[in-house]
Amino acid sequence: MPMRKIAISLPEPVLDTVDELASRRGESRSCVIATILSRLARVKRERDITARIDALLSDESIAAEQKRTADEFLRMSPWRKERW
Repeated sequence: MPMRKIAISLPEPVLDTVDELASRRGESRSCVIATILSRLARVKRERDITARIDALLSDESIAAEQKRTADEFLRMSPWRKERW
């Protein structure tokens, strides 16, 4: 992946923690910071997606349609007598 240099200012205790982590992992400071930011961005994206799905599923008309579809599927399913 192509990299770009940036300049950031961090509080000294934060930088000390990053340096300690980088040393323990045998990675560069930049790698540790990039990993942390990447994970944070992924968590944010996943939370946003979950919030959108939750909002969609809280719509009663959609929930009712899903229930009807699931019930119909179960009636058609060859496994309807299976107990899980």
